[in-house]
Amino acid sequence: MAAFFGTALFVAAMATQAPLDAAPQARIDDSLRCHLGVYALPDGGSLTITGSNGAPQKLDYVLSGGRFGSLQASDTGQFVGNTMTVTFAPCAKGSLTLEQKGGKQAARKLKLVERAVEFESDGIKLRGKLVLPVGGRATAAAVWIEGSNNNSSVDDSVWPYELARRGIATFVYDKRGTGGSAGAMTSDFALRARDTAAAIAEVRRLAPGMRKVGVIGASQGGWVAPLVAQSTKVDFMIAAFAMAESPIAQDQALVRQQIKAAGLDDDALAKANALTTITERIVRTNMQEGLPELDALKAQHAGAAWLTAIAPRSYTGLFLQFPSEVIRTNGPALAQGLKFDFEPRPIIENIAPRQLWLLGGRDTQAPSEGTQAVLRAIQQRRRDVAAIVFPRADHGLIEPVAAAGGQDMTFSPRLFDVAANWITSGKLPGTGPFVTMAD
Repeated sequence: MAAFFGTALFVAAMATQAPLDAAPQARIDDSLRCHLGVYALPDGGSLTITGSNGAPQKLDYVLSGGRFGSLQASDTGQFVGNTMTVTFAPCAKGSLTLEQKGGKQAARKLKLVERAVEFESDGIKLRGKLVLPVGGRATAAAVWIEGSNNNSSVDDSVWPYELARRGIATFVYDKRGTGGSAGAMTSDFALRARDTAAAIAEVRRLAPGMRKVGVIGASQGGWVAPLVAQSTKVDFMIAAFAMAESPIAQDQALVRQQIKAAGLDDDALAKANALTTITERIVRTNMQEGLPELDALKAQHAGAAWLTAIAPRSYTGLFLQFPSEVIRTNGPALAQGLKFDFEPRPIIENIAPRQLWLLGGRDTQAPSEGTQAVLRAIQQRRRDVAAIVFPRADHGLIEPVAAAGGQDMTFSPRLFDVAANWITSGKLPGTGPFVTMAD
């Protein structure tokens, strides 16, 4: 999930010159929604089922060890993945059969308590869902703040289920213009913070006895979360695979990361820095200034190894793919109100709630080196700002893991346990406020 705007959507809309809110917002078929949740396996493990990026007939799964993948509906009514097949019983039974190489297992759905709601922010109806532990009681609740992607968080996010089965109530809502929520998508952080404040009020309405209520901001949501904490009373804040630097700093870090990953020298890095100086001017002026300079640089260095090394994970990489007139015409709308020069550090330093930052050491979307330096500096003054680095993790706190015949993907080991333990007790899996997990 891109941290500033959805890369795939940006590319598609730039290519077609379509307005942002014209993009269709698909979501899971209603008939499949009853299968979402956590299933207990007889070997003591679990299988969590969610929607898959808004696809109508596709599901995602996460095993209790963290490994995950996708399941595609088949002609037989089963859902098939690379290493497993899932057969769901009728919804009323709340069970499934999991078939893997080692055999079949019958699994029963945990009786997590889910409360689907509609609530309003600025007069716009948003769809949300509160997921409570088995029995419907919890002492702490977290509100999930999604990143920049455009699928339904209510259907597709695994965090609410993983936290609820660990005793943390979690509220998730579809951003404006996604899933079941009205309005148009936005990357205006202040507007997104108001929507999240409305979600917090909804949690307090649904669960008035909750002792602790906080927020978890993921990716772009990590820029929104401090703004929420600045304007709304919360007890804790988690920023996951997010940045304590500006979107402009993110872009520049991504370009440097890509140049270094290509094995290029300092001269290439200097040229790339000159490029990001130009693209910084472009975004600071709402795509109006700096475009002739960008065209001249692209023409001068066409085909150069350093220029082709810059991938479209950054706005600089995206700008390299399109003519200047397309950027000037379509760019302001596709930025969705994002303020590229937003500086989160002063807010992070001064908000009241305790904070936990969950960072990937190999994040190729939100490089964490600069954020780690910012947080270490803040920790000199605030001991209630904690950071945990997962050294092998990419964006989403996802890591590769060896598997028979290839490679699987997994959430970082202990990720959900670490987050849940910190919410309930404030404890970290190591000494001091800055912890690097074992590699």
